[in-house]
Amino acid sequence: MASTIAPTELMSRLQAALGDQYRLERELGHGGMGIVFLARDLTLDRPVAVKVVHPELAAHTSITERFLAEARMIARLRHPGIIAIHTAGEVTGIFYYVMDYVPGENLRDRLKREQRLPPEEVARIVAELADALHAAGGAGLVHRDIKPENILIDQETGRALITDFGIARIVAGGEEGFQTARGLAVGTPTYMSPEQAAGEVVDPRSDLYSLGVVAYELLTGQPPFRAQNAAAIASKHLGEQATPVERLRPEAPPSLSQAIARAMQKDPAMRWQSGPRSAARCCLRRGCPRRPDRSDDGGRWPPWRSSPCSDSP
Repeated sequence: MASTIAPTELMSRLQAALGDQYRLERELGHGGMGIVFLARDLTLDRPVAVKVVHPELAAHTSITERFLAEARMIARLRHPGIIAIHTAGEVTGIFYYVMDYVPGENLRDRLKREQRLPPEEVARIVAELADALHAAGGAGLVHRDIKPENILIDQETGRALITDFGIARIVAGGEEGFQTARGLAVGTPTYMSPEQAAGEVVDPRSDLYSLGVVAYELLTGQPPFRAQNAAAIASKHLGEQATPVERLRPEAPPSLSQAIARAMQKDPAMRWQSGPRSAARCCLRRGCPRRPDRSDDGGRWPPWRSSPCSDSP
């Protein structure tokens, strides 16, 4: 969605909203729903990032309440894999939040340069992101738009971080599923879970499916499903099986291929559940157990008929 406010006017209004604590310096990037600026925290003398939501989104019912509520929830999270929010607000129709500035590149830029990543690096990235999603899910947050563009690699530490939690939740509240009153899709069709593509209620297992799709692309250099339009891609997520990772990247460790297949199960009950952070790591690093350890998920595992990771998508 393009803003009808000129960039210079938007920047001027945002600066007015931020007051004297932050000084906007330059634009870092923009997308369909927001623009990110580099700014300076004048009190602490440090760089920060400021995201401003396109003003048109303010027309949606309860947008202010949902945006600020989500910002507060994310601000309470303390996890190295989730970019921290410092403050959020709304002034004269300009919605914004201030967050950590992390120098680095997103995975989309990395894929454009390298096409695919080494299996051991993919395993590390997936383990770090699964840990972050575990923390978010425990706080009741569902991202709904896990994709390479929303995963940042810190250039100093190499750690993977999840971005854009708040934007995904802004247009996702209530009974509208993944559609808003103006038809904005929460999520990107290439990475949507089957239940998300079908417009059903989603939980943290939906993000796990999307993470599996990202991992698939990082390993193979291509997403599992491609088509000429969003509806066709959604149909593939709902009814088709992806080519197994091991056929496209034979040198990938079986445990990693199995973990991706498990995350991409069509039935959410057949994926890693909302709590098995250590089980996911076990699958990535040491191979999958024949049967999940029920103690890791509070006894909430479904009854597996066979090895939970042996069924390739």
